[in-house]
Amino acid sequence: MDLKKPEIKFLSTFIPLVTIWFFLYHHLYKLDVLFDTSYSLLTEFSNLLSIQSNFILSIFKFKTSTEIHGDMVVTKILGYPFNHGVWIGEPCNGIKIFGLFTIFILSFKGDIKQKILFIPLGIALLHFLNILRIAILTYISAANPYILDFNHNVTFQLIIYGAMLGLWYLWITKFSFKIKTNEN
Repeated sequence: MDLKKPEIKFLSTFIPLVTIWFFLYHHLYKLDVLFDTSYSLLTEFSNLLSIQSNFILSIFKFKTSTEIHGDMVVTKILGYPFNHGVWIGEPCNGIKIFGLFTIFILSFKGDIKQKILFIPLGIALLHFLNILRIAILTYISAANPYILDFNHNVTFQLIIYGAMLGLWYLWITKFSFKIKTNEN
């Protein structure tokens, strides 16, 4: 096995980092219990996501509400026949996918300066898509909850993971192979 091959270098970085990330991520929600805090950064992030998606809905003149139940945040459209709302928590807040995206870019070859710019821009795009996803799912929940599960589990999974794969493809094809040369 040639350890200098790019794919071996990538995998020898990617697999351990993903393993560590998923292990740490799995325990993030347990940290509040460990430290006995009433404040949860992850719940606050889900709340922020709810506020942002409700802002999108308010552009279309929907009245919304946000409720916090433990480590879950519920966003609802008021005045509709169905009032179940959308529950936002792990993994719907997008944090897991942000880490996976970041680890891929860090593990793949490329200029560190470009990575420092590309990673936050990629996360911002994924976060914005997640805001739109929550807003649309909140509307679906209020207007026609019978199609909520399909759209949550299929349609938007394809969109979000497709966007992440698209960003990875963009990185691989446009940024990772650029070679810096010093011209005199």
